[in-house]
Amino acid sequence: MIRSNLLFMVPIILGLTSMAVGYKGRINYVTSAEAKMELLEKDKKLIILLNSYAVKLQDKINVLKRIAKEFRKPLKAAKGREEVYLFNPLNHLSLIRQMHEDWEPVEKFMQQSVGQGQIASIEKLRRDLPSQNDLDEASQAMFRIVDAYGLEPKKVARGLVDGVQYSGHLSASDCYALAKFSFKAGKYQIASSWLNTANNFLLKQPRKYNEVIGVSNMDITLLLARSLVANGNVSIAREMLVNDSNFGEAGNALARHFYENTPKTTVSLESCESGGVFNKLCRSGSRRQLNESKTTRLHCRYNATTSPFLRLAPLRIEELSLDPYVVLYHNVLSDAEIEKLVRMSGPFLERTMVFRVENRTEQIASSRTADGVWLPHKYTEYYDQEVLRRINQRVGDITGLNMRSAKKMQFMKYGFGGHFVPHHDFFDLKTSYLEAVGDRFATVLFYLNNVEHGGATVFPKINLIVQPQKGSALFWHNLDGESYDYDKRTLHGACPLISGNKLVMTRWIYELDQMFLLPAVLPPRRRNFSKTISN
Repeated sequence: MIRSNLLFMVPIILGLTSMAVGYKGRINYVTSAEAKMELLEKDKKLIILLNSYAVKLQDKINVLKRIAKEFRKPLKAAKGREEVYLFNPLNHLSLIRQMHEDWEPVEKFMQQSVGQGQIASIEKLRRDLPSQNDLDEASQAMFRIVDAYGLEPKKVARGLVDGVQYSGHLSASDCYALAKFSFKAGKYQIASSWLNTANNFLLKQPRKYNEVIGVSNMDITLLLARSLVANGNVSIAREMLVNDSNFGEAGNALARHFYENTPKTTVSLESCESGGVFNKLCRSGSRRQLNESKTTRLHCRYNATTSPFLRLAPLRIEELSLDPYVVLYHNVLSDAEIEKLVRMSGPFLERTMVFRVENRTEQIASSRTADGVWLPHKYTEYYDQEVLRRINQRVGDITGLNMRSAKKMQFMKYGFGGHFVPHHDFFDLKTSYLEAVGDRFATVLFYLNNVEHGGATVFPKINLIVQPQKGSALFWHNLDGESYDYDKRTLHGACPLISGNKLVMTRWIYELDQMFLLPAVLPPRRRNFSKTISN
């Protein structure tokens, strides 16, 4: 199977990455699909300007070639009979005049700047091109994909990603950029793999191109040697340097220098590496429990009893886990409802934040890479809020739970490499707000589209992976139904998205709303709050 979009966009993301502007004027460089389209348009403009500049240069070259051809005619006529040629008074006058008059305007023509308009336009466009931080974020997205799905850099560079062959491939410069990022993150083995791939690609690229814009063989060799030394392969690095004509015997001193100067890790990937079970589930590629014995009691059925509404319109329910309780409701949302949710969210999408307990602030974090908005937004039209009210009512109908508190839902859009590390939905905090509504008793996760590749929801504690299905809703309890203890088995995360977009919406159901509906039978044993936040 061949797909076209991933490997086509990655080099542009690594090399340019354009802007997308939200309703607050915030520039979004990596996570937004709209940004990629804007990026593509900007790339087209730059290439048009480059070609136009090349045409201007070629026009000047053509004029100079014609002048040179005219200047060469007397030399051809005089060849082998120079003395006779110069005795001719016409030739004598012509030569002196040409040497005196013609070379001055030729020199001035050669000194004239060419394509200044194109250069100015390129310079203006470059002001909106990404920073090193944006390049690092794009590289980190690729790292997440490679790490989570256990991929080989050389295969990824050729377009084979998690068993799917994409059209296109990375360049030597792309691979070198990924190697530099991996090196800064202390991932020296991965850096070496990217560098070896870059070296192979470099041999296939035009030499003149590499001299102007590409990475050099010397660049690759030096970073590869540093990576090898940092990974404990000093002798291999020394031999490689000594055998390289660029270094020769100086390679011994270089290897010793690299050994004595340990590189410092300047990029943290702790929030990107989710562990063995999580990655294993992401790689499994299907919605199933790895321990098949757990699935023997599970089945699909129609739910027509939770509420009077379901007697008229029963929903198909797929039991994925009984303890903890995890089910998938099918066909909960219609295409029209999803279309309206996407439309009302689009203008207000912003990079999602993570709450930092230590300083009581929300910050952008690599542990969660998506754009999101709380619905209804303050600018959401009243008539658009009706669909949200219907969905809230529907959640109450299918779960049988009280939906009084926290009416808002969170819409999220994941792009290339977008993920959410394994986490619990309960807060394990003591705040004035949570004292009023309780913790998150249950979660409803709506899937708003079918995902092309990657992006599954994974529960590593119970070996469960759920593939997004458009219109379905994943439901689980975060708290034990009898004691309201935190159920840590509900640890879950989102696998990195490889291709396309992933659209989801989350509705949390709160604990104290269920006080009379589902009273606790046993006293809680695991409710010692890890943090207390005062007003």
